[in-house]
Amino acid sequence: MRTKRFAKVFDRLGALKVSKYISWILLATVPFIAGVALYLLINSLVATLTTPGVGQVARELGPTSVLLLPGINPMLPIVYGWIAIVVAIVIHEGAHGVIARSEKLGVKSSGLVFFLIIPIGAFVDVDEEGIKKARSRSAVKVMAGGVGANVILGVVCLIAMLAIVGSVSPVIDGVYVNDVSAGLPAQSAGLQAKDVLLSIDNTTIHNTTELRTFLDTKRPGDLVDVTVARGNQWQTHYSTVVNLTYSDNRTIMGISTYDLQTQARLSNYRNFTVDRVTMYIIPPTLAEGLVPFSDFLSGFYTSPLGSSWAVVENTLFWLWFINFNLAIFNALPIYPFDGGRILDITLKRYAGKKLSEKTIHNITLAATAACVALVLAVTILPFLL
Repeated sequence: MRTKRFAKVFDRLGALKVSKYISWILLATVPFIAGVALYLLINSLVATLTTPGVGQVARELGPTSVLLLPGINPMLPIVYGWIAIVVAIVIHEGAHGVIARSEKLGVKSSGLVFFLIIPIGAFVDVDEEGIKKARSRSAVKVMAGGVGANVILGVVCLIAMLAIVGSVSPVIDGVYVNDVSAGLPAQSAGLQAKDVLLSIDNTTIHNTTELRTFLDTKRPGDLVDVTVARGNQWQTHYSTVVNLTYSDNRTIMGISTYDLQTQARLSNYRNFTVDRVTMYIIPPTLAEGLVPFSDFLSGFYTSPLGSSWAVVENTLFWLWFINFNLAIFNALPIYPFDGGRILDITLKRYAGKKLSEKTIHNITLAATAACVALVLAVTILPFLL
């Protein structure tokens, strides 16, 4: 749907004096983000070549995992994913329009892209002839606007996400019951999957190591008093007697367990440092045992925001994730995307007197080819090795 209705919005925002200053800030982010993008790509390539587990994960997810398309990419949830994509594209294209008007360049039209009745994207048609005739400084500001706006929105969402995580506290900790084996004593005693083991014979059990140590002191036929938590927020305590049995030279109840470590996982996620920033790019759908607001872990925590805290947190995460990924891809010197056009304009500005236009064009194409080759290598190699 193409329209000129947003022209006045771009005019008003572009006329603000602060838009001039913001355009410089957005421009300054592009070289840094391009460097981050290259670092992540090279690091991913090295990891793929040297760590078999990385390629295994990629193969399990499938080739569609590289596409930012909810419903096709197995990591991207449909609702959160599409909301984040639409917001990211609107912000990206809108920034182009605002900076263009700030630099006195024309905006022909803008609009939304729909699939049936669902908005899936946006566009702003900046006057290309005006960009070609404009000063290089103005042209690169327009190109950098989208990348910079995505970076700023992403960082704001990341900060908000970490602030909410800082307000969260564990509801319960201990040993989580993954599964109860059919026909074994635990099932007969009424234990269920998703119970949290609290104590055995009035001895608090903090982790699976303590559970194993306790059971190793017992013999088949021994009766033990077991207390578990279950139900909403694990507020219901259930106590029963389990008649232990023997399997694979070990005394067992007949349950498979998992260490919750809710406080440790929460503390790990809260401790933000620059060298650990890649941890916050890992989707909760890919690392349910790492991310506190994943579908699996979120129920073990409570927040002043109430039961909706995980919804807010996931919304912020996917806004951060999509904006960051859109920014790093567009910042790469791949022509005709923003980064490639910025490289081309910059070379013409600073090397135009020493190099011919054809040479500059060839340099831009070489940079594009190198980046595309790197992206393809990271994408394809896991399925060839």
